[in-house]
Amino acid sequence: MGNACWELYCLEHGIQPDGQMPSDKTIGGGDDSFNTFFSETGAGKHVPRAVFVDLEPTVIDEVRTGTYRQLFHPEQLITGKEDAANNYARVISAERAYHEQLSVSEITNACFEPCNQMVKCDPRHGKYMACCLLYRGDVVPKDVNAAIATIKTKRSIQFVDWCPTGFKVGINYQPPTVVPGGDLAKVQRAVCMLSNTTAIKFVLCLCYDIM
Repeated sequence: MGNACWELYCLEHGIQPDGQMPSDKTIGGGDDSFNTFFSETGAGKHVPRAVFVDLEPTVIDEVRTGTYRQLFHPEQLITGKEDAANNYARVISAERAYHEQLSVSEITNACFEPCNQMVKCDPRHGKYMACCLLYRGDVVPKDVNAAIATIKTKRSIQFVDWCPTGFKVGINYQPPTVVPGGDLAKVQRAVCMLSNTTAIKFVLCLCYDIM
């Protein structure tokens, strides 16, 4: 997963598998936003600001011998001697997902479903204090405004009294980049939601009770 993530970053910023950036005319010049993720050496090579640690050596060995082996410094790849032997299988093929394009309204509504949250909590049992929606791809402000207007009419989605609007929206018209041959399907549009909700208290209480 980590290797695929850095491969995606390289594709988005035009960095080659050996860490070189042909479009970078001068070292340290131009748009250097990618330096948040990469450290640029004096020779103009871009090294990921990351450390790979895994108990299973075979997984990181794939990084050491893969296409992007020159991208990482050897000291960034740390392995153990025991095999975790975790296997994951696809549920839906990437080819099938490509033909099931969703509208702006559908992907926006999906963000508020409990099954799509990165944390195991039900936001319908709390109130939102802030909500940021970051769209990418074939998205226009008109469709976003219509989708948010629909969200505001739902009783299951409530905001605190002192912040009734609560929505912040960003649109990047560049379609999401996918790694060739990867597990993620190519889509026309996507959205990522970052929100702050009082429903998180149930997760924190559970963690406290376990302690």
